[in-house]
Amino acid sequence: MDLSTIRKKLQKKDKSHYSAPEELVTDVRLMFWNCAKFNYMIPQCGSTEWLSILLQPDSEVAEAGRCLDEFFEDKLKEIYPDRHFPSMQQDDSDSEDVE
Repeated sequence: MDLSTIRKKLQKKDKSHYSAPEELVTDVRLMFWNCAKFNYMIPQCGSTEWLSILLQPDSEVAEAGRCLDEFFEDKLKEIYPDRHFPSMQQDDSDSEDVE
């Protein structure tokens, strides 16, 4: 998931446009998850817990992604204070496997 795909899906003329805020939130969270997955140093012990990844920044891209993720989540709470959006499941992330 990337910003250009999200932008495209925000357009009503696109056949796969978002029909609910949950869909947008899911895609944005997926984008941030992928940013962390591919730009943070994962511990060698085999743990791929979200917090383990967040604690080990590996690049400026990773740090920028973390900051934007925090900003997004803060704004989401501000815009929808009484609404709960389900957390993204780890297995929902884009795969790095190439076929």
